[in-house]
Amino acid sequence: MDPSDTYIRKLDRELRSGLLSLLVLKSIKEDPEARYGYQIIERLKTNSGGNLVLKEGTVYPILHSLEAYGLAKAEWRESDSGPPRKYYRITPQGNAVLRRALDLWDELTASAGRILGEKDGV
Repeated sequence: MDPSDTYIRKLDRELRSGLLSLLVLKSIKEDPEARYGYQIIERLKTNSGGNLVLKEGTVYPILHSLEAYGLAKAEWRESDSGPPRKYYRITPQGNAVLRRALDLWDELTASAGRILGEKDGV
């Protein structure tokens, strides 16, 4: 395997790791009703134009972490088609963290944009 391919995969994992938590939190915030994990996965896929296809094994640990930090609240609800599902809703602390994280994102992308510039000629 080409070392550059290995490095690109490593870079992709590193870039996505923190960003995915932000995207999941934002997705929870944007839904007027609480959503369960699969709905959140589908919303992220749809909102990314199909470019962000996440596995349950990626999203559920993020949801559990958001819940553990008090940024999301979960409740079990009965399902019409199968076992009960865990629905997630953003908390006031989650809203505050999301606002701060979006500010950090704006600062980071602005700085990175200045450093990286246009891709022409690369």
